[in-house]
Amino acid sequence: MKTKWRQERAILAVVLTCLCESASAAEASDVFSRLSLSQAKEQAGQGEKLLLLDFTAGWCPPCQKMEKTTWEDQDVKDWIKQNAVAVQIDVDQNSSDTQALKVEAMPTLILFIPAKGAGEFGRKVGYQSPAELLRWLEGAKSGKSKEELEKETMDGSDNAVFEGLGKARQFQTAGQYDEALDEYIRLWQQTAGGNKVLSELRTGLIAHELKQLVKSHPPTRARLVDLRKSAEAADTRLDVVILNGILDENALTLQWFDQVKDKPEARPLIARLSNQLVQVLYSASRWSDAAKYLYGDPIKQVNEYYKQAEAMKKPAPHTEVSKDFDPFPSMVLMLYGAYVGAGKEEQAQAIKDECIRLDDTKTMHEALDNMAQGMRLARKAAESNAAAARAKPEATNRLQPAAVKGKSVTRH
Repeated sequence: MKTKWRQERAILAVVLTCLCESASAAEASDVFSRLSLSQAKEQAGQGEKLLLLDFTAGWCPPCQKMEKTTWEDQDVKDWIKQNAVAVQIDVDQNSSDTQALKVEAMPTLILFIPAKGAGEFGRKVGYQSPAELLRWLEGAKSGKSKEELEKETMDGSDNAVFEGLGKARQFQTAGQYDEALDEYIRLWQQTAGGNKVLSELRTGLIAHELKQLVKSHPPTRARLVDLRKSAEAADTRLDVVILNGILDENALTLQWFDQVKDKPEARPLIARLSNQLVQVLYSASRWSDAAKYLYGDPIKQVNEYYKQAEAMKKPAPHTEVSKDFDPFPSMVLMLYGAYVGAGKEEQAQAIKDECIRLDDTKTMHEALDNMAQGMRLARKAAESNAAAARAKPEATNRLQPAAVKGKSVTRH
């Protein structure tokens, strides 16, 4: 969906505003190759080495700290010389690679294992000490999975979840679908009511893996239907909505929504489920409902999103953000799009004006214009489909009397 801000989890890096607008990057450490990215990938693949990318900036204090510590550490230098090809990329001088790899915060380290394929193995955002970096690199070289390495940095309960994910994926890859299903359902239950990280895993990665398993393993559906029954009995509506999506039965969510949307007592629950409901309503071209029930006070909501976006720009330890990073435009798109899709042009214009008042940038203008164009096309297509659907029964009815008449005069 998306042109959507990946509301809770798209911004993985915590941000800090630029401290210095003009500063040249420090001389790169001799740990780094002077090869281009494509050349470095080729060399790493030929030598069966890891490929390590360091995205940095001259105005980024944590990056400069790594220059003086991590990249000058002799153990780090020796390890990389033997086991990896390392390339440093200045985000201000190489915007193409920075954008292609979706780098927002600095420093960002991205690791590839060319011998195992072209895909990204993993990344680290923020300052990494020599010990932390070596532990990560050695783990990757030893054959540990991305999940195994990630869980080593989490607390004990999170460790168990990442371990379970790795186990479930191994079962799935081996075709042991019953075992994979048991593990995913155990994880689903284990992460209920967990912390933010666990909640995001539950509604994101675990739900995604279960959806894939439904397609290849028919018994999965029956188990998830049982889970949904339990969630309905416990009145855990979030779980019901997510499970409906996994089972491709969003029509049931719409049915429930239509039953409660006008009940005042349901408004707090609808607000809590807005991130899930907006996806379901958009997929059904029900933008009017999204505008009315999810974004009833759009100007107030725009300002709330702006506050959230500004809060994301507050300093966090060991991390810098790209100077042109701005989460606000993507946060308002679903709201704005709902009003455009609903044909509420006057209110949509007011929303646009408020967004631009708060953030008068090229990014905001382009995001809103693109969203409006796409939503108007979607609205036109939906109206055309609805008209065709209305015309079909009328055409059938016009044919019916002739058919009946023909039958009545038939002689045997």
